[in-house]
Amino acid sequence: TTEIYTLSLHDALPISAGQRRGFCEEKRSMHSSSITLVNPQEPADEQSPAAPSLTHDELQRFNQLVSTLYGCLHFSQGFQLFFDAFQAHFNALQGGILGLSNHPRRMIYGWTFGYPEGFEEWYIHSDLPERDEALARYEALPPRQFDSFLRGDASKTILDMLSEESRTWAQAVGMGDSAGMLVSRQNDCNVVFLANRHQDFGPYTDHDILQMNLLAPHVENAVSLHFKLYQSRSNNESLALALNHVNKPIIVFNALATIAQANRNALDLLAHSDTLSISESQRLQCRDTRLNRKLSDAISACLILSQKGTPATRTLFVSNRHERIAICLTPLIADEKEHNGVLAELFRYDSNMEPDLGKLQSLFQCTPAEAGIAAELIHGLNAAEIADKNGISVHTARQHIKSLLSKNGYRKQTELVAMLVRALS
Repeated sequence: TTEIYTLSLHDALPISAGQRRGFCEEKRSMHSSSITLVNPQEPADEQSPAAPSLTHDELQRFNQLVSTLYGCLHFSQGFQLFFDAFQAHFNALQGGILGLSNHPRRMIYGWTFGYPEGFEEWYIHSDLPERDEALARYEALPPRQFDSFLRGDASKTILDMLSEESRTWAQAVGMGDSAGMLVSRQNDCNVVFLANRHQDFGPYTDHDILQMNLLAPHVENAVSLHFKLYQSRSNNESLALALNHVNKPIIVFNALATIAQANRNALDLLAHSDTLSISESQRLQCRDTRLNRKLSDAISACLILSQKGTPATRTLFVSNRHERIAICLTPLIADEKEHNGVLAELFRYDSNMEPDLGKLQSLFQCTPAEAGIAAELIHGLNAAEIADKNGISVHTARQHIKSLLSKNGYRKQTELVAMLVRALS
């Protein structure tokens, strides 16, 4: 006879050692997920392929991986501990859990591992997510089902399956294979888990994919629980009261780039704005499609900086014929990572407003010429645009900006612009 055991994956329990033999069938539906374990008491049919199995040691390591995943929720440390364990278990090079918008595909938020410094910011602002073959492949999968590019075939190379742009990156890091899954589909985005592998370790094997598929429902559970525990719209009264005591419009975004709190001044500004509003999915949005993309990318980049502990403020300008709104975005870096996010300060002023050059000279210790350049920065112009508007060379415009930075102790132009906006708006 054949004994059948069923383990409910929504119970979030690791697999026991007694269930280690003969994993041969996986059943999934939108309402439940289970793995059927077959323990044959008689010899298998000679024509049937051997059912994949996990050894006792593999099960021990797999159970530890699952425990680490759920432990991330218990200890409120994000997913980094799980990523470290996943990297070691599967010899993964880099990857992460990414929230991706639809039409076009853009990275809205994410938790990543293994990428070089600055990669995530570059990736957010590039067009690569729209053409990324791995993301397209994993988004098209049914939820909770891992797949890899090479599917265990060591005679193939992933480079032949990538576009020229992706191939350049893959060659630079020595990528040998990539595996991933669709974690979930949400109203305004898809959540994808991906893990690249270095060529020195060969392609992911069927055995690796088997373990990943056993892990897949646990990843879905953990991500879902993380959203519910830490990233839902906050009703924290102390935060709401604190924000409402601030006279200027303030919005706090959580790690999913959705609005956790907006004070009364911010809600009033948005209610009377022809440019900005809050979407049904609780995201700050701009009516202009091009500016909306820039706004989304800027918030996403600040979220990455908050996770890396980098407090770098950036300023974005949105406007129409009647109003100009400057949005100063600052990464929020908390002791507990689930409280990381982004603080947005909103400044609305008339598009035709001319900054007080005398006040600029006094506040920022600058010459009349430098004050004129500072006034253009407040309107959101870059060095090339300033040079073109004022009939000067780009070199001269940049020299004035460098002088403003050095006189006021700022290292980056984004920091200077944020302070100019705060001082005069």
